[in-house]
Amino acid sequence: MTRFPDPAGSRAVLIGVSRYEHPKLPGIPAVRANLADLRTVLTDPVGGTLPAEHCVVIDEPEVPTDLGVPVAEMAGEATDVLLVYYAGHGVVDGQGRLHLAVFHTDPARSSVTALPYEVLREAMVDSRAAVSVLVLDCCFSGRATGAMGDEQGLISGQIDIAGTYVLASSSATRPSQALPGATHTAFTGALLAALRRPDPLTLDALFEKVHHHLLARSLPLPQRRVMNTAGGLTLTKGAPSAAPLSDTPPVVGAPPARWNRRGFLVAGAASGVALGAAALEWVVKGGFGDDASGSSGPSSSGSPAMKVTGAPASGHGLASHTGAVQSVAFRPGGKVLASGGADRTIRLWNVTDPAKPTPLVTLTAPTDNVDAVAFSPDGGLLAGGGNDNTVRLWKTTDPAKPGPLSPLTGHTDAVFAVAFNPDGSILASGSADRTLRLWNVSDPAKPTPMGRPGTGHADAVLSVAFSPDQSLMATGSADNSILLWNVATPPATVGAPVPGHKNRVHSVAFSPDGKILASGGGDRTVRLWNVTDLTNPTQIGDPLAGHTDAVYSLAFSPDGKVLASGGADRKVRLWDLTDPADPALLSPPLVGHTGAVHSVAFDSDGKLLASAGADSAIRLWTLAR
Repeated sequence: MTRFPDPAGSRAVLIGVSRYEHPKLPGIPAVRANLADLRTVLTDPVGGTLPAEHCVVIDEPEVPTDLGVPVAEMAGEATDVLLVYYAGHGVVDGQGRLHLAVFHTDPARSSVTALPYEVLREAMVDSRAAVSVLVLDCCFSGRATGAMGDEQGLISGQIDIAGTYVLASSSATRPSQALPGATHTAFTGALLAALRRPDPLTLDALFEKVHHHLLARSLPLPQRRVMNTAGGLTLTKGAPSAAPLSDTPPVVGAPPARWNRRGFLVAGAASGVALGAAALEWVVKGGFGDDASGSSGPSSSGSPAMKVTGAPASGHGLASHTGAVQSVAFRPGGKVLASGGADRTIRLWNVTDPAKPTPLVTLTAPTDNVDAVAFSPDGGLLAGGGNDNTVRLWKTTDPAKPGPLSPLTGHTDAVFAVAFNPDGSILASGSADRTLRLWNVSDPAKPTPMGRPGTGHADAVLSVAFSPDQSLMATGSADNSILLWNVATPPATVGAPVPGHKNRVHSVAFSPDGKILASGGGDRTVRLWNVTDLTNPTQIGDPLAGHTDAVYSLAFSPDGKVLASGGADRKVRLWDLTDPADPALLSPPLVGHTGAVHSVAFDSDGKLLASAGADSAIRLWTLAR
C-alpha cells in the first residue's frame, strides 16, 4: 500500500544558500530555482502531499541560527513526516566534521560561522516524527571542501539518524555539481524530474531514477542511507497540476531558463540553446572557432586538411526536442535522421538537403527519456531504448509513416544502448540492469528473446556494438570495462574484461573491417584495440588524448579512415586512422554545441556527420577530404 505523508502531521524545511560573502565559497545561482520548484512540487494541489503552510522555505540564511531555529521548530511540530532539504556548500573543519554553510560562513572558521551538522542531527533525532527524510545537495567548487569529499564523513556514521532516510547528492569521494548558468543543480534537477512523474515513486524508486539519470550523463552519483523502512514513503501523488513544458531535469551548464507564460521553460540542456522560431538548431556555419568558412588548413599533426562546413539554417520553424538529445542515427541511404531525447520522443528528419532539414514525424510511445536509437541495415526497422526499461520497434519501410511493432520487455532497468547486427536479424540492448539482451527480429512482427540475458558486467551496460562478421560483439560499461561476446543463444563472453579505461566506458564501436575496436570513456580518452586475436585484445598505441572531459560517443566513417568522437567538453573531434598505429587529429575540434555532445553519427557515404547534445541541438556537418 502506498504510504503518503499525513498533511496535518508532516512538515518540510527547504534551505538554500546561493550567495556567500567569502571568496572561497562561490555563488550557486541554481539554488534559488531548486527551492522554488521543490516547494511547488511538494505543495501542488493535485500532485503534492503537503499544505503550503507546512512547507517552510529558508532562503539565503546569513547566520547559522537563521536555519537552525526554524528546523528545530518544525521538527518539534512534526508527528508523521519531517523533511529537511539543504542546498549549498558543505564544509568540514579540521577534525572532519560536516557544517552547512550560510552567507557569512568562513571556511577557516566553519565551527562558529556555519551550522554544525550535529545541531541539525540532534533536532531531527529529538523530533516526534515517525519518519525523517534528509536531503543534502551540497555542491563544492574552488578551494572549498565538503563532507561528501571526506570518505569517512558521509558513510561512516556522521549522518546516521535512527529512523531516517538520507539522500545525498554525491559519493563520499566526488563533489556535487552546479555550474554557472544551470537552472537547477544537477542532483536537484534530476530529483525534480522524478518527483514530477505521473506515477508516484517511493523514496527507494526515486533514488534509482535520480541515480540512473546522473549515471547516463557521467555526473556525480548520489548515495543513500536508510536507517529503517522509510524507503516505502512517497512524497508526491503524481504529476503536478502546473508542470513545466518539459519535466526533463536541466543538465549542468544550462543557461538561465527563458520565461514564458507558464514560468520557466526547462530546456534540459547543458549551456542550452534557447529555442526560438527555428527550434531545431542546425549549424549556420563551420565549427572551427573563428573560421567562418568552416575550412581547416593543414593540421598541426601533419594530417590531411579536411574541410568541414555546417548546414545553414532552414529559415522556417521546426518542431524540436524540448530537452537534451541523447542519440542520433542515420537511416541507411543518409536521407533520414532519427533522434531520441529526454523529452520522451523519437523524431525523424528528412535531411536530403542538409541546408533545409525538415521534420517527418514524432514518435511518442516512450514513457520516459529515450537514450538510444538505431536503424536496421536495410532501413526497414527503427529501434529505441530508454528509461522506461523497454525496447521499442517501428517499421520504417516508409519513414514518413512508421508503424509501431510489439515492444520488447524484459529489462528491469533503463535501456542505454541498442544496435542491430549486420544482417538485421538480431537486435542487441544494454541496460542499467547490468545485462546484455539479444532479440531475434528476423520476423519483426514476432520478435523473441535469444535465451537468457548476458551477464558479466558489474554495473550498467552503456554501449553495445556488433562486429561486421556478426559473430562478435562488444559492450562498454559503467564498471570501467569492455567485454567481448560471442553472438549466441544465450550470448557468452569471450575472455576476460578488456582493461585500460580508468572510468566508465560510454561508447564502443568496431571499424568497418572488424579488426579494430574503439572505446571512449569517462577518463577523457579514446582507445583503439586490436581484436584480431579475441583471446588477447591489445591496445594500439597510446590513448587518443584531446578531449578535456568524458567521451560519450564514437563513430567510424564508412571507409574506416576517420573516427569521430563527442564528449562532455562540448566538442566533436575527428581522428585520422589511415594508420591506426599513428592516429592524428584531422583538424581543430568542431565547436558550436553549448552543452555536452551525447551522440555522433556518420551517414552512409561519410560526407555528413550529425552530432547531438545536452543543449537540445542537433548539428549537421558536411565533410570533405
